[in-house]
Amino acid sequence: MAFYCRRTRPAAGATGLAGGAAKSSAALSAALAALRGPFVVADLETTGLSTASCEILEFAAVRVGPEGAAQREYAQVVRTRAAVPPFITRLTGITQAEVDRQGVPVAQAFAAFLDFVEDLPVFFHNASFDRRFLAAAASQTGLPFANATHCTLALARRAWPELPSHKLDILARHVGASEPTHRALADVRTTVAVALAAGSRLAPA
Repeated sequence: MAFYCRRTRPAAGATGLAGGAAKSSAALSAALAALRGPFVVADLETTGLSTASCEILEFAAVRVGPEGAAQREYAQVVRTRAAVPPFITRLTGITQAEVDRQGVPVAQAFAAFLDFVEDLPVFFHNASFDRRFLAAAASQTGLPFANATHCTLALARRAWPELPSHKLDILARHVGASEPTHRALADVRTTVAVALAAGSRLAPA
């Protein structure tokens, strides 16, 4: 689930700007190297924005091989401790009945997710959001998540700076992919297409 918020940037001197540019360049190089595969694209649906009061509602991931083909998929609804908020049901289509029927404890879903991704690099759209919730899940369950992570939102901003927005639905239309539905696996499939298209555009000649 890629929530977006306005970013504010503190004033920076020449040294700070140069350091930021170097980090951005290094992150781009690492992401492009990871896209040579194999890698994983993943997404989380959550019950809201805050890790202090909200929970992971759904995990999904796709493993992508060196040739860019999807190899395996994983998706699992989580049995949250609190009831699914109505606005999340409206956004994702995930109902309390589905959670009650198909959900598993977060520790079980997280362990299966970790088994699925193994030690591969993992891409998320708006990765900082997903990383925060994975860190909270790791703290809650005692299961570590230490994989290298990369952000397809950052890749898309570099690949298509002319676009007015880099939300996943806009990018899906731009690259001709299926539009996201706010279900984690559908969004992952879209993100795979965006990642591969951005990687192709940004790859050195």
